[in-house]
Formats: sequence, structure tokens, C-alpha cells
Amino acid sequence: MVSSKLVNARLLVILPVLLALLAGVACGGAAEAPAAPQEKAPAAAPGKKAESAKAAPAATAVPAQAVTGLPGAGEKVTVLVVDVQNKIMFPQLAGGPDLKYQRLFNEDLVAGGGGSVIKPGPIKAWEMSPDGKTWVITVADGIKFHNGEIMDVDDVFYSLMTERGGGTGAGEKLLEIGCFEPRNTAYFKYTVSLEKGPGPNQITYEQGQAAPNFPFNFSQNNQDVKAMVMPVDYMRLPEIADNCFAGYEKAPIGAGPFKYVSHNLGVEYKFERFDDYYYTPENGYDEDRRAKVEFLDLKVVLEHPTRVAALASGEADLVEANINMLKQIENVKGSQIVWQDESSHTWFINVDCWTKDLWCWTKEARQATQYAVDWKTIVDNLYGRGANLKGWVWVTENAMGYSPELDVSPYDPAKAKELWAQAGLTDGVEIDIWTWEAGDLPFLPKVSELVASYWKDNLGIKVKVNVGDQQSIKKAGNNRLLAGSFLLRTNEARYDGTSITRGGYTNPNTAWRIVSDPAVEPWKSFADIANTAIGDVNTETRAQSFTDAYKLLREEAHWYGPFSSNIPWGVGPRVKSYEPWILVPYFTAPWTIELK
Repeated sequence: MVSSKLVNARLLVILPVLLALLAGVACGGAAEAPAAPQEKAPAAAPGKKAESAKAAPAATAVPAQAVTGLPGAGEKVTVLVVDVQNKIMFPQLAGGPDLKYQRLFNEDLVAGGGGSVIKPGPIKAWEMSPDGKTWVITVADGIKFHNGEIMDVDDVFYSLMTERGGGTGAGEKLLEIGCFEPRNTAYFKYTVSLEKGPGPNQITYEQGQAAPNFPFNFSQNNQDVKAMVMPVDYMRLPEIADNCFAGYEKAPIGAGPFKYVSHNLGVEYKFERFDDYYYTPENGYDEDRRAKVEFLDLKVVLEHPTRVAALASGEADLVEANINMLKQIENVKGSQIVWQDESSHTWFINVDCWTKDLWCWTKEARQATQYAVDWKTIVDNLYGRGANLKGWVWVTENAMGYSPELDVSPYDPAKAKELWAQAGLTDGVEIDIWTWEAGDLPFLPKVSELVASYWKDNLGIKVKVNVGDQQSIKKAGNNRLLAGSFLLRTNEARYDGTSITRGGYTNPNTAWRIVSDPAVEPWKSFADIANTAIGDVNTETRAQSFTDAYKLLREEAHWYGPFSSNIPWGVGPRVKSYEPWILVPYFTAPWTIELK
């Protein structure tokens, strides 16, 4: 069920209005609402001709056909994962780790392939205006939802509207009546217009700022859940829409490779193969992504030994692991390790260094804490193959804008002392490190203790390591209660860092931002650097623009990420192969699981 705190008491009064708005979006399917007239919309910003931003070959419009004789009939695989987040089926209220089950039954608007590879999906083509602010997207024909309805432009329009606002205003109404919190509607303020047209299968979306990352943000390579397409005719049914789509929690319908069967909230999710999944060569796509097994159970198991034991007993076929589990998995007869590289990154944050009385006000002080730590020794001794020292924060080795110049600073205690002195600091500075036990990358408390030891020995810092609950620490940080502290956490890796760069350096409303106010110095300079890269809509120069910006921002050292993590998956004896994607977080590409 959706948390009651998300539901406003005014819901019962306003809900009929919302349902009427939603009914106005759809033009086909259920019989209880009339068709809405086709809206007229421009193809691009006034006076500007839309142009292709990146090659987006259109898939052939061939209706999907039910196919019998698929491999793995009657077979089931069981996948064990470490955790999920909000434990919600309605995509707009779910969190990043919920992608582990969301992408089994829901479909992102744009398909992916890991890293920089994005492909036609429900959106079969996309065009960007020269200024990067307007996108015209074309919806594919013949894709089926699990209830048999054919996806059309109204379904995509509705799904975009709930995440980006605009359109009929129903997205804004969801915020007004309490279904959404402001953080669920962060992109509403960027939206200028969202309209259907100019063609019958097209939608035009305009932002107030350049958005060349739009296709990536709505692809299977993205690190968030907001790109899912939902069936509007189903979502507007009173039994589904009442109480902020609480009905969807009981009977979710998507267009993904598996159909929902049942779930025990936050514990177990059961799925059945969707034989009519659209992504096949017969429908004009580049491969057959229908599952090679008929059933998939996904279970949340926190304890590492329990996951290994399930793999050994045959109760699990695939387990999310970490480097602390490798030897135990290798001892399971017939098992193998498959690596999902660059899945997440470390995030070392100097929190809210916004006033001159804080130790971290000057960049020399912040830089000193990097040079004072032997990161290579820490990684080699704790992680080995499970980590990679290349990159800076989310800019991992295969991310857009990566350069070896972004790699972690070398261990140089003498330089650290020199920088510390330049900052006017001496022995006795007190710093708190806040962290928690992370499922994707173990030993963060141990890393914190080692960092504290290096700081004490090389800079004379008095350090207190605080290990606590992830949600509580995040909440304290978001509420500006940890100023001058040091936060060590992990975060999702991604190929395109536009959104996190924008949020960190240009948006004064982002909870985790690094700047106090991007309109004044010194933060205006950071915002200008970030905006130069973000605003480059030329596909030939965009990556270099980000490289240049990242090098300058790295020098400021508000954030640094000395290493990224490679996630090992334990693969059981029954499984012939599994091919997770690089540079995409969480459970990926379930259709590649093939049994022996």
C-alpha cells in the first residue's frame, strides 16, 4: 500500500477532478470515458527546426504476436537481491533500488544496452531542436501491455505527464492532493510544455533549459524508476486510481518482459514470462529479449551467508553478492562469478562547507584530505577485483567525460601537510565521518576508520566515525544538520552525468547539492562551469565539454569518489549464462539468463 502520509485528506474531494483529468488524456481502450480531441503542438521551439540529436533508428511497426515454443517452458529461476527501497509498485513513488523488480514487469520508454548504448523501445525515434530544449518523440506501434491493451501515444503522454508535469495538469494535481511529495515532481519546474503532436504518434516536450540527456534519462540505462510507461486506461479506473493509485499496488500492469503474479511487500516478488513482449526481430528490434525461462521469483535476503547457502542448496539460481562472498560462492560446486562492472561509485562528500568558520571552507583544506589517504592500498586490501580506482565520483572509466586526469589523487602526505597549512589549519581539527553498511559495497565503516587513521597521522585531525541507518543519515544531511562533516556513501553509476551535475552545482533546491546559492560567489563559478557542459548540445563536443568541466570541479574537491564498485553475481549450477550490463546499477538484462 502507498504510505498514508502520501495521501492528503482532501483526496476524496479532489479525486473526481483528477480522474476527469486523467480521462481527458486517453483516447482509446476503456469505454467509460470519451476520446479526447487531438492537441496541436509544434515540432520544435518556435522558429527552430527539430534535428536528430543522436542516431535513433525506428523499429518496424509490426504488432507483436503470441509465440509458442519459447525455451524454458515450466522452468523457474530464483534471484536473491540485497535490498529494495520504497517497496512500491507505482513507479513514480518507487526508489532506485526498486528497479530490481520494477524493470521485470515495467518497461522504460527507451531501451538500452548498458553504458552509452540506447535503442528504440516504446519510443521508437527521437529528435532534438538545435537549442536542445525541445524533443519530438515518436511512439512505436503494436506494443502490448500485460492486459492485452495496445500501447499508444496517450499511454506515453500520461506517463511523461506524471513525471514531468505539463499536459492537462493532472501531474500537478497529483502533487496538490498529496499523492506526490515535491521531490517526486522535481522536473515540473523545468517543463515549459508537454503536448501531443505534431504527428498522430508523436509528443512534443519542451523544457526551459537544454536537455540533451532526455533519451538517456528515460532509458533502461538510467539509474531511476521514472521512465516507466503505464497504461492510462487502466490507471484511471476508480478501483486503481482511488487513494493515489493504491489499487495499482495490488494489481500492477506494465509492458515489461515478465508479468506480475504476486508479491509480499519488500520480501518476495513473483513473475511469469510475457510471451508477447515486444522486443523481437519480428517486430523490427535487434534481438529477441523474451525471457528464456517461464517464471522468475525475486527475493530480498539481507544476510550474505543465507544467500550463499541458498545458492549451494539449489534454492536460488542467481544471487547479488559482494567481494566478501567470493570464496564461499566459488566453493559451491558448479557455480560461477559474473561481474557487473561500474555498477556504483563511492561518494565522499564535504557537507555544506558554506561558511568561512568551517574547516572545509577553502579548497586547499578539502584537497589535503584526499592527498593524506593512500586510496590504492585501501582498495587493494579490501576490494581487489570488486573496485576500480579510475574516475571521479560518478564519472567512472566508461562514463561520458572520463579522462585519466580525473583519477584519484596519489598518496602524498607532504603535499597534504602543505595544503593544510595553506588553509591556515593545524593539529586538533575535529571532523565527523558519517556512513552506513552498504549492500552493494561492503566495508564502508572500515574504509572510514582507515581514512580517519590516515587523517590523524598526516594532518592531526581528530575524527569520530558514526555508523548508522542510511535513511536517518540521509535525512539529517538533507535537512542541513551535518555541515562541516564528511559523508561516505555509495551512489548509482551512470553514463550520462547531466542530471547529477545539474542538481549538485546549479539547483538551489536539491537536498544533496554542493552549493549554497548558485547565483552568488563562489558557487556561481561552479554553476557556470557545470552549465557550460550541460548546455553543450553538440554530440561531437559534448563529452569533451564534460571532461573539461569535471576537471575543474574535481579541483574544488567538494566531492570526490576515489573508486567505483564492480558487483559480483553468484550464478548457480543450473544456469548456463547470465550477461549483466556494464555501467547500469541494480539487476539488469534478465532475458540473458539461460539454463543448461
